[in-house]
Amino acid sequence: MGQYRQSRAIEASLIDWITEELANANWTVRVEKSFSEVHGGTLPCICINVASVDPTRLEIGSKTNLKYYEIYIRIFAKSDGMRLDLSDFITDLLEDDIDYYSYIITNGVTTSKTLSGKIIVLNFLRNEKELTNTENLELEDKFRQLISIRVYIAD
Repeated sequence: MGQYRQSRAIEASLIDWITEELANANWTVRVEKSFSEVHGGTLPCICINVASVDPTRLEIGSKTNLKYYEIYIRIFAKSDGMRLDLSDFITDLLEDDIDYYSYIITNGVTTSKTLSGKIIVLNFLRNEKELTNTENLELEDKFRQLISIRVYIAD
């Protein structure tokens, strides 16, 4: 029996949350963790991953670090209109705090999750069409949007 570390738990919490919110809004969108799962699958798709972690000392002399995470949310849409609609939908969702879970894994399978805090979105770093010259690209890459956010975990 093991447990996801914080970066992986953030990704899993976001994937679970966005999947649920999309279903509640009657969107049929896959939500994945890696590019390899996006390519070759059905569109639209959203890919979520922790891009970087910036630990900062809580105060001078403290051994406690506050960890700020940069999260990439990539939208792979079927059209430019769908890209914009999904981007607006997700940015509206990110105005609220997000439940953060601890995940327990047994034999490589998630067996339970426990509410452990909140993911607090501090700010948006980017929200833009990721690729501009899309003439000769695969369909997965023609209508791609990158939303980059900075978050921390509030216990």
